Amino acid sequence: MHVLVVGGGGTIGSTVAYTLATQHPSLEVTLADPKVERAEGHAIDLFHSRSHAAHAIGRPEFETSTLGDVSVIDPTSSPGPDPVEAADAIVVTASEPRSPDSFQRGGRLSVLERNLEIASDLGEWFASADPTPTVVVANPSDRVTHRLWEASGWPRGSFLGYSLSETARIADEIARRVSEREAADGRVSAADVYCPILGEHGEHMVPVFSRTTIDGRPVEFPEAERAEILDYVRSVPYDVIDMRDNGDSSRWVTGRGISLIVSRLLEGGTDPNSDPVCLATPLDGEYGLEGVSLSVPVVLDETGVAEIVEWELSADERQRLERAAESIRESLEHR
Repeated sequence: MHVLVVGGGGTIGSTVAYTLATQHPSLEVTLADPKVERAEGHAIDLFHSRSHAAHAIGRPEFETSTLGDVSVIDPTSSPGPDPVEAADAIVVTASEPRSPDSFQRGGRLSVLERNLEIASDLGEWFASADPTPTVVVANPSDRVTHRLWEASGWPRGSFLGYSLSETARIADEIARRVSEREAADGRVSAADVYCPILGEHGEHMVPVFSRTTIDGRPVEFPEAERAEILDYVRSVPYDVIDMRDNGDSSRWVTGRGISLIVSRLLEGGTDPNSDPVCLATPLDGEYGLEGVSLSVPVVLDETGVAEIVEWELSADERQRLERAAESIRESLEHR
């Protein structure tokens, strides 16, 4: 199996590559990045991390000869369709370098103009190859997903805009609040919380509180507390950037989330009988929306999106989803 990470020399791209390389030691990984020397440094380090199989304490249950290769290409040097054709899955993290504006809440939109240009260029490259499931991470991911889809000519189900970090963050915040509120019953684990998030990867995210459960049982929050929870999820990634004091993004939660999606794609998809996963994909009438990519519940197979699941939403959730769609459409007009 082979994964192509476009932007693999950057913070998120290299984190994703490392996570996948350690989870799947035989997986071949290609880092595509115009900053070739930096990407090659990551590639050498990544392969050496796998080479711990050479000693007893790091030797896993596989032969050393099965270690997958880690290679580097420059996507700006007319690489042709071969790297895309060789991939079983693609991850797009290529982005305009972050500016101080992007470190503030709502900052994902500060790189919109340049990242749409990058998406258009990548789409033209991808168009020369057969469709491949592609996880889009470059921000703002829903808008970049849509542009990449338009430029590639691939089926819309090939594209998955990443938005799982919000689900992880809201689970942690809900677990914390319920643990404090029901201290006598013991601590609630984030692993027991289910609160899917639809809409935009940004200010117009839509937590589906009507479907929220803890250990399978429904849980409700008053409107004021819902607003506090939503504000936390919107703000915390920027708090993390500020705490790190170097402009470093939330690489661990993002890298882990992306690697889980890619792993499911490589394994043939998600269980259609389990809860769907919420990712951004181009809509064509689902939820009454079209001409926009939004995070919605999807079932995955080896090609990408096998099915978009249409949940019954509350009136407020439906209204918020429509506002998210309008916000994304407006930002893409005339671009």
